Amino acid sequence: MITVNNKDQILGLLGKDIEFSLSPKIHNYLSNIMGLNYHYFIFDIEDQTDLKKAIEAILVLKIRGVNVTIPYKKDVIKYLDRIDQNVKRLGAVNTIKNEEGELVGYNTDLDGFDELAYNKGVNFAHKTVSLIGAGGAAAAVVYYLAKTDLKKLYLINRTISRAEQLKKDFLQDILQIEVIELSGDRLSTAIDHSDIIINSTPLGLQDRYEQISPIKAELIKEKHTVIDLVYKPRITKLLQDAKDKDARIISGIEMLIYQAVKSFEIWTGSIVEYDLVKELINNL
Repeated sequence: MITVNNKDQILGLLGKDIEFSLSPKIHNYLSNIMGLNYHYFIFDIEDQTDLKKAIEAILVLKIRGVNVTIPYKKDVIKYLDRIDQNVKRLGAVNTIKNEEGELVGYNTDLDGFDELAYNKGVNFAHKTVSLIGAGGAAAAVVYYLAKTDLKKLYLINRTISRAEQLKKDFLQDILQIEVIELSGDRLSTAIDHSDIIINSTPLGLQDRYEQISPIKAELIKEKHTVIDLVYKPRITKLLQDAKDKDARIISGIEMLIYQAVKSFEIWTGSIVEYDLVKELINNL
């Protein structure tokens, strides 16, 4: 049983249908192992009206900070006092800090993907990438890719207009961007021309879209590196299909942990040692 007193600090996660989230386990572990008085809770928000009330509650209840996940990463911005440069570029918030009554929005997804790519030794220079999805996580990935010497990017999404908007946002940074409909005729060509496939959609997520892959198994080849930002289960349907083809596979668990660690550091001002991060990756 958790007992909270006036010396403790409250953290949490705002989203919808988020009972599966690993965030409480990550943040409560970090707080306990580092000897800090922070407690992390899930706040399941039903709709936009409740989202506004939840943001107001951060101030009323003196909550130290919260993470924000699907589907509120963009909608939450209008309720904040300030946003950092990453948010201005990406148009999405995944971390809010209560700075003495001022709510400041951050986006640590970029940090998460940066660390994933670095630790797994993924080189995007002169490579062609197929990115599936056009939401907040996809924007962070494109922002990262814009800083590499990428050859070409295929933006693949069910809703073409969202992918087109993402293309427009980064067209000056990545000159070769082509939008592809997820169910369209050009999908197989895009995947075949790609070196790296990245899934940023929730397809494959345990207890919601399990055993669903965003693309057919026959499109994947041994030459591909397949990155799935879905972290639960570790081996999604997409990754299992890729593994069966002897392609290289990378789970999204490291992106989850590193973006969470960055959020924790923003809230607490404490630096999380790499050994703790490594232990989290091995134990989750």
